[in-house]
Amino acid sequence: MAQDPIGTPRRSTSLANSTTSATGLGSSASNSIWTNDSASSRVTSGINANTASLAVGGNQNEHVQGLWDRFTFLKNTDNIKNNLLEDVLTRYSHLTQVFEEYKRESEQLIAASATNSQTQEITAWREHCDKLFQLLTRDAFAMILIDGDSMIFNTDLLRLGEDGGKKAARQLKLAAAKYLASLEGMPKELRIAARLYTNVSGLAQTCVRAGLVSSVTIVEDFFRGFTYGDDLFDFIDVGYGKDRADGKIIANFKHEVYNYQCRHILFGCSHDNGFARHLERYTDDDATVAKVTLLEGVPFEKELQTLPYPQQKFPGLFRESKIVVNSVDLVTADFSRLRHDSKNNMNVFNPNSAVFTPPSQTPAPATPALSPKTLGSDALGSLRNDLTRTNSMSSVALSEAAPSVSTPTGGGWANIAKGSAHLPYKDLTKKVAVEPLPTGPAVLLNKYDQRIDVDMEYDHDKVFSLKKIKLCNQHYIGRGCCHYQAGNRNCPHRHDAILSAEDRKWLRVVARETVCKKGTACLELDCIYGHHCPYPKQTEGPQKGVACINGVSCRFAKEMHGMDKTVAKTLREQDLDLMDV
Repeated sequence: MAQDPIGTPRRSTSLANSTTSATGLGSSASNSIWTNDSASSRVTSGINANTASLAVGGNQNEHVQGLWDRFTFLKNTDNIKNNLLEDVLTRYSHLTQVFEEYKRESEQLIAASATNSQTQEITAWREHCDKLFQLLTRDAFAMILIDGDSMIFNTDLLRLGEDGGKKAARQLKLAAAKYLASLEGMPKELRIAARLYTNVSGLAQTCVRAGLVSSVTIVEDFFRGFTYGDDLFDFIDVGYGKDRADGKIIANFKHEVYNYQCRHILFGCSHDNGFARHLERYTDDDATVAKVTLLEGVPFEKELQTLPYPQQKFPGLFRESKIVVNSVDLVTADFSRLRHDSKNNMNVFNPNSAVFTPPSQTPAPATPALSPKTLGSDALGSLRNDLTRTNSMSSVALSEAAPSVSTPTGGGWANIAKGSAHLPYKDLTKKVAVEPLPTGPAVLLNKYDQRIDVDMEYDHDKVFSLKKIKLCNQHYIGRGCCHYQAGNRNCPHRHDAILSAEDRKWLRVVARETVCKKGTACLELDCIYGHHCPYPKQTEGPQKGVACINGVSCRFAKEMHGMDKTVAKTLREQDLDLMDV
């Protein structure tokens, strides 16, 4: 009899069967443990059955063999458990590794996504900034602001009229472009705009009075040509009024000085201190100081000279001296417009001057007290000659009537009256009989037998309007147009206009500007053409007082300029008949 571990005898057959059953059960359990969820319960049942069989019977060997079988079973069971745990751990390790890989990849994807988003945002901002920069630099320009009342173009350009204006615009643009190219930070594609402000009528009249041009139309044509010279060059007529040009220039300066697209300002105002106070406001701003350049024409006034702005001069483009208008002519001047000359500390119109008060020493000289100064008008010269002769005669009469008087306080009409008080009364109101001058057409000659033209009135507007019509002079005021009378169309001028007597008078002025083919030797009574230059003389330059304002382009010959216009001979029709002319 075999006993089980607790001493209960068991049958050997039963133990063997139990062992076999246990072994079989163990094998079956070993094979089926992974196949269903009830494997554990069946293993437990097998062990209990085996234990019961040993308890019933069996010998010691069977008991030992049963133990070994049970050990083997348990060993196999442990192997199964170990394999299970190993598989679980292996699976867990694999899943952990996969998880870490997924986690790392996710973090990388998240980081990449964030980086990509930031990159896209940065790229978008960069594109936006580039677009804004392109918008700011696409239409970059430099502005030239010119006070036309002070920055006056050279006389040689003014006299060319419209062509001179176009030439001035081209020269100004080229000079400005060259200067701007030398500045740091200027874009390559830089447009140049210019705005010129002036009172055209006032400036034109000043130029005419100064003898720079022959008519105001030339100045008007010049500024029109300046506008035509470039699409971005504008001329603005501000009209009459003090500081109108200044106000507009300052307003444009304020508009452009902080405009990024305006990369530089060329400011032409060299002789007007009024701009200095405006420019002083920006002297603490280094960027603005670097952005503005002062253009020089005439030398800078003191207040402008001390400003920290860069200065630039374009030689040959602007006048370097102020316009000097001829002295006031007392015969033709409008005394209501005369003013005090503060520079010379004297009054232009002063009743105490020697012009109106005779000198203390008498007799008076035979030369006239008032010497006429011609302003380019022969008619005024003739009138002044007549007045001079009258003054001379009066002076001689006074010197004969009054004794020489000299007082320490100087001369004057009071001294003359005092010295003449003892003389008998003499009626000075009686007019001296003057031999009447012959009338009718005549040829006037100077002492060199050069023909002198009779002085004429001049009205610019009327003369200019007739010039534009292109009338035939011979047809209206001459001997008649031979082509028109012959019925052909070889004459390029008009013959169909109806003219009044007033129009014919101004047409004679137009014809006078055409050179007579016979020159100064012409002796035709009814000649309508010019025999010497009718234009004013130059008031500056090497040809001052000799050449006319047209310079070398004048149609009149050199010998027809600066002629002696003193009449020495007067030839009338009967004189010319005797000369067989």
